[in-house]
Amino acid sequence: MDTLTDDATGCYVVTTASATRYWLDLDRRLLRRVTSPGVHAPLRLRQDGDDIDLFEVVRCHIGQSMVLLINLNVPGVWLTTRESTPVVRIDSVPKTLIRP
Repeated sequence: MDTLTDDATGCYVVTTASATRYWLDLDRRLLRRVTSPGVHAPLRLRQDGDDIDLFEVVRCHIGQSMVLLINLNVPGVWLTTRESTPVVRIDSVPKTLIRP
């Protein structure tokens, strides 16, 4: 698939040019970002590897950066925008595989 929209259902893995994988569960509105092995600390983001509340998939299209609105549960901060490197792959996955 080449595009993932916010109104989709199910579970997906979005892989970016930096080899980072974003596990999205659109039924439960959760996101998990997993960096590739060997990624240096400056490229890691807050709550990598944890389930994060996903508010909206703003853009997810192969060849473009993915843009998400997420809630990191930081006091006083309602939403955070997370932007990825360009998307290279979008795969639908069974719900049982959503935990990397």
